Amino acid sequence: MVVSYIGMRKQELKIKDVVNVVLLSDTELLDEVVVTAMGVKRSEKALGYSATSVGGEKISASRTSDIMSSLAGKVAGVQISATSSDPGASNSVVIRGASSLSGSNQPLYVVDGVPLDNSSVSSIDLNDGFDFGNGANAVNPDDVESMTILKGAAATALYGSRAANGVVMITTKSGKKSRGLGIEYNGGLQWSSVLRIPELQNEFGMGWSGDHTLLENGSWGPRFDGSMQLYGNIYNNSQKMKPYQAVEDNMKNFFDAGFRYSNSLSFNGATDKSTYFVSFSQISDDGIIPTDADSYKKYTFSARGSHKIGDLTFSSSLNYAHQDNKFASTGQGLSMANSLWQTPRDISMESMADLNDPFNTPGYYYTPYGVMNPYYILENNLNTYNSERFYGKFQVDYDFLKYFKFTYRMGLDTTTGQKEFGKENLYALYYEGTPNGEGQGTYSPFAGKYGQYSIMTTRRREINHDLLLTFDMPINDFHVNALVGFNGNERRYSYQKSEVNDLTIPTWFNLSNSAKTPSVTQYQELRRLMGVFGQVEASWRDMLYLTVTARNDWSSTLPKGNRDFFYPGVTGSFLFSELLSDDVKDIITFGKVRASWGQTGNDADVYMLSPVYAAAEYKIPFGSIEFPINGVNAYTLGNVLGSSTLSPEMTTEYEFGLNMAFLNNRISFDLAYYNRNSDKQIMSLSLDPATGYTSQNTNLGKISNKGVELLVNVTPVEIRDFRWDVTLNFTKNWSKVVSLPEELGGETSIFGLNGGTSMYAIVGEPLGTFKGEVAVTDPEGRIVVDPKTGFAVRDTEFKILGDMNNRYQMGLSTMLSYKGVSLSADFDIRRGGVMYSKTKNTMFFTGNAIQTAYNDRNPFIIPNSVNMVENPDGSISYVENTTPISSMDICNYYYGQKGGINGEIDLIDKSYVKLRSIVLSWNMPKKWFTKTPLQGVKISAYGNNLFVWTPSDNTYIDPETTSLGNDLYGNYGEFGSNPSSRNFGINLNVKF
Repeated sequence: MVVSYIGMRKQELKIKDVVNVVLLSDTELLDEVVVTAMGVKRSEKALGYSATSVGGEKISASRTSDIMSSLAGKVAGVQISATSSDPGASNSVVIRGASSLSGSNQPLYVVDGVPLDNSSVSSIDLNDGFDFGNGANAVNPDDVESMTILKGAAATALYGSRAANGVVMITTKSGKKSRGLGIEYNGGLQWSSVLRIPELQNEFGMGWSGDHTLLENGSWGPRFDGSMQLYGNIYNNSQKMKPYQAVEDNMKNFFDAGFRYSNSLSFNGATDKSTYFVSFSQISDDGIIPTDADSYKKYTFSARGSHKIGDLTFSSSLNYAHQDNKFASTGQGLSMANSLWQTPRDISMESMADLNDPFNTPGYYYTPYGVMNPYYILENNLNTYNSERFYGKFQVDYDFLKYFKFTYRMGLDTTTGQKEFGKENLYALYYEGTPNGEGQGTYSPFAGKYGQYSIMTTRRREINHDLLLTFDMPINDFHVNALVGFNGNERRYSYQKSEVNDLTIPTWFNLSNSAKTPSVTQYQELRRLMGVFGQVEASWRDMLYLTVTARNDWSSTLPKGNRDFFYPGVTGSFLFSELLSDDVKDIITFGKVRASWGQTGNDADVYMLSPVYAAAEYKIPFGSIEFPINGVNAYTLGNVLGSSTLSPEMTTEYEFGLNMAFLNNRISFDLAYYNRNSDKQIMSLSLDPATGYTSQNTNLGKISNKGVELLVNVTPVEIRDFRWDVTLNFTKNWSKVVSLPEELGGETSIFGLNGGTSMYAIVGEPLGTFKGEVAVTDPEGRIVVDPKTGFAVRDTEFKILGDMNNRYQMGLSTMLSYKGVSLSADFDIRRGGVMYSKTKNTMFFTGNAIQTAYNDRNPFIIPNSVNMVENPDGSISYVENTTPISSMDICNYYYGQKGGINGEIDLIDKSYVKLRSIVLSWNMPKKWFTKTPLQGVKISAYGNNLFVWTPSDNTYIDPETTSLGNDLYGNYGEFGSNPSSRNFGINLNVKF
């Protein structure tokens, strides 16, 4: 017989006539231990700041290939977004809003006490974008024991300036004593399909301005009539023919079913003095894009162990990760996505797959207008990355004088990566004698496309040293623990890039394959950060806690006068539930109030103090002459002026929180309010070029983030073997640019298009505010149009069109469990914010978007529009507009004139509701394996990223995606990103 109750330890008893049962409190539920800064383990109830811990089982349940994707929508105050659905792509993790205009807004990752470089291998190139992932992807999710996310400045101060944006603490599995052999296997299969592509109209086909044409990349032709029509170029006196009717799923059918298989195996064990843990993992993933152009392979090996000799404990870990990626480049021009979105509605993409068909090759492709056969692009372009990474630590702990402990820890993280990129010499292959080449002359898509190949080798190395002295001692009703320490960190980064153009053999990607000398770029940097720190925690009767922290850093990237900077922190918590009577505790099980205040610094990037020299060039009309010339080299001073007075960015934050649990933990919540100010922003201030410089590095500006976080856990039903758990988290963040230098006029551009929609920092507005072209409106908000054309009149000034920030985000998780069977589901909800979408822009340009079929493309008057009339007395009045847009001009209306005129027309609402995951698992009864070596068998089926619901104005993309990296720029939006995918899989977990 099993007797259990929430908050109590389960007991197994033999059945008798009379049974007296006394259940003891399960302290694990009410007093969990979490790993905090510098690897210090603390009681969760003692923390005076917000820290969210997640167990390894939750991280690995949905079988994602990285450690962060599975947490999206599950942690209050933390925005986790997948920048791309391409296998191996990076994640963006922003804690409590973006705070830095020019530096990183990503948190510091720490694995077993050692910092892990999380740099993203990605590009913001609008023509050839890529994303090969970030550093945290190297961690095998099956190796993770737990993760703790430290959010506030007071929580992260001990880690120094690199932790200004929060810390993700990762504790990996170690060897344990067990009844079995300590062997565990995880393996599974996964299938993927395209999740979101633009919603398309199916009424009009190939053509422009209402006329049918033979060589068009747009769907602005006449209405479909089902007749047989010639189209495309002529080859060998023949021409393609097709029915003039919609191929409704032409874009969807282009994508394949993705397939992934993965395996991991671990061995662990322990004695009274030693522990060991060894694991291997493998992932092979080929995504939804045809061919293997979006493939990803990852292999990891980990070995960890410890041994105790007297009062000394030695521990070490070694981790190896190998990564091999291929990525289908994003962006405008000859990219797969751009070429696909510019396919008329009556063209079958599947008919383009045969590259032996001359009509499917670039020279005779059905349209010459800046696009190519997507199958050809995938087959013949090169975009790969592979890397090898080693990271780990060596640690010695010495316990002495009963209450003291000395720790030395040395960590190493080193990565060598190689990226290759290549495009064929299309001019040599297809220009001469083809209708898309010579037939188009200077307008040919092959003009200037002489081929290119580049290879770039990067090396990163980080060495970290920690010296810690800790003291832990009870004194009557008090308990005091303290630590002092030193941290030394050195980071090296270098790359060498070689590039050659004008390929002699058009399809051979090699540096020697050109008559021209390859251009070589070399870069290296070295930076050091030293810090001393201390922390003292005192508690009284395990219900009143006070913690004081302090750290002083010395950074090599700052000028000598400002090289060292100090920042303190203080936290406190009071467990008022300890004062309640036992009867009251049956209702109010737990109650704690907490408060914290802290600061963290953030030093500068390298080479920001003085101008640097670069290879000289001489400007001439329509170009420039670059040195070396005829064997003579020259250098010139760079155009960015450094600053000898640069000081660190400083983030100051205070936080208040309330934790309560009711009915023996059947209901609990964690509520927090925070206020964060990041001052002395480091960025480049524009200068008048007449000074000899275009910008100067300086401290400027202040960014504020304040918000509320709420986490609620409820167990509505708990009866015998059945349990239902529900978790809700809610985050509301208010972002504001508090100040900028007067020289900037109250605003500065973050990212954008020349003369187009851009994202700004504007004083008094949220960080990441969009401005762009808009139509003139009258005092009542009606659009003013030109009575001659019926088109909107452009306003002479750009206007604010929204900002990048979600108004709020929520996560909802639920789990039903019965005996060994469980079913869980996770929803991720984000409301508000806008983003730029090149995909929307392209779909309007081509006439493929469903919106372009409005009014059956008959002449229409812009809704809610007026004409401006100047009266004889000079006053202005407005009258109802009666000028329709003609049928021939409807295409121009959607490609630049609708309402916002290239401003708000290119923005979309980034709100969404996502079904992040569903997991059905079955732990087979252990009694089935009592006479076998098996200790447990678990079978699970799962689905990730299954559905996405978006507002009516976004019928184009998954708003989570971006093609502009995983930091602040990524919030601008996407520039022809690849579509997102949904995943289904099965997994087997076996323990021996």
